[in-house]
Amino acid sequence: MSERIREVPSPRRTTTTYVADRATIRVAVPQGWARGVLAGVEAAFAGWGLITVFTMIAYLTLRSNSWMNDTTPRDALGLGGDLWAAVIGGTSVVGGVHYRAIPTLVGALLIVLVRILLRATAGFPRSAALFAVPGFLLTSWLLAGASGIYSHWWTGTLGAILIPLIGSVWFVASGYSRDNEAPAMQHWISGGLKLGGLSVLALVAASAVASVIALVAGWSRMAGIQEILGAASGADTAFIVGAQLLFAPTVMAWAASWWSGAGFLTATDSLHSPVVAGTGPIPPIPLLGAVPETAPGMWVILAPIALGIGLGVVASRSFRREHLLHQTAQGVLSSVIVASVTALWMWSATMSLGSVRLASMGPRVGWATLALVLEIALPALIIALATHPTTRALLGEGAGRVRNEGEALRRRAAERASRVGATASTADEAWAEASDPAETGDTEAGADEAGAEDLEAVVDTDEQAADEMPGETSETAAEGAADIEPVQAEGDEEDPETKATRREGLN
Repeated sequence: MSERIREVPSPRRTTTTYVADRATIRVAVPQGWARGVLAGVEAAFAGWGLITVFTMIAYLTLRSNSWMNDTTPRDALGLGGDLWAAVIGGTSVVGGVHYRAIPTLVGALLIVLVRILLRATAGFPRSAALFAVPGFLLTSWLLAGASGIYSHWWTGTLGAILIPLIGSVWFVASGYSRDNEAPAMQHWISGGLKLGGLSVLALVAASAVASVIALVAGWSRMAGIQEILGAASGADTAFIVGAQLLFAPTVMAWAASWWSGAGFLTATDSLHSPVVAGTGPIPPIPLLGAVPETAPGMWVILAPIALGIGLGVVASRSFRREHLLHQTAQGVLSSVIVASVTALWMWSATMSLGSVRLASMGPRVGWATLALVLEIALPALIIALATHPTTRALLGEGAGRVRNEGEALRRRAAERASRVGATASTADEAWAEASDPAETGDTEAGADEAGAEDLEAVVDTDEQAADEMPGETSETAAEGAADIEPVQAEGDEEDPETKATRREGLN
């Protein structure tokens, strides 16, 4: 029989391939970014509008003067655009000469304005506040390029970035300082921000006091320069004084640079510092009449050093951290803030009012920043670390260890000295005895004499005893002889060899 062959289907092997999802990077703007952009745009328009309005008011007030006859309202509007470019750090070119002078008071007010307008982003992520930078920058470019006559709009890029950036960072930092529920690691961050802000405020206040002192000391020279300008009316005087008030932070920066020892320039060849008094002519600006005419010496830098010591005491009491590392990080962060703000402040106080001699005026940014950091921030950091409990404990432990080691060294040295002295005295005595034979002979003779005297004393004693008891001695001697003879006889009888040996010895 044939069997039908049937194919048995084998089970099919199946494999499952798992394809992992690829990591995707999503770039998304934070919520509230539009509010940040709007804050920057509003701040730029508000600053430009205020400058333009004040410029038109000044034009309407002074247009009756003879030197304003050729000025039109369009020129006044263009001057407002040029002033806006100057506020953001731009340069204007007139007749091939570059002019740059930043009204720093207006820039400071704009920073405060940005900080206030960013309160609209309080309910959104902190990164939304940073979008004020592009809004302010683009608007500033537009306004400077559209309304300015002599200004180059792109030269104000740096200032147009720094103004909203400082306001945004200020807003974000204030959020950190108010966050009491932040982790412990962030406490030194908030403390560093607060201490840095306090240090900057103290520096500004001290600079303001120094500026007032300089203004009082040079008031007569300032009045003389004011007369040279020929202000014919109260309006002219108000205009000149108001224009100089816009540079109040600049004056304070120059004063701080002078007190730091670095000095400032009123011309490329005229340096004024505590050790140098420039003798060259100064521009006809009343504020420059307050420039010191003498050089008192470098002792004036004790003022900022004293300020730094005071800040260090405040930091050690009000901004103390539990860990020494956190205290150090807090002090370093504060020093970085002081250095950054000081460098920016000194840079904004530099200006160029012409060519050749007046091409560079103001503080020497690098030297002034370095001097102020070393005189204020560094002493504050050192005092805060030196008075920390951990530092004092380490110093006390180290001092105790050094004291104990010193006492042990002194004790070992004393023991070593005593051993050396004892060894030296023993060696000296032995050497003296070995090197003096006469003394040795005398000693031996004395010993012999003492022995002879003892022997004579014994003999005398025996003789005296013999004289006192002659009978007893004779009897005792006879008894002894009688006792010896039997013993010897017994010995001879018992040992003949001994008897013979004795005879040989006698013979």
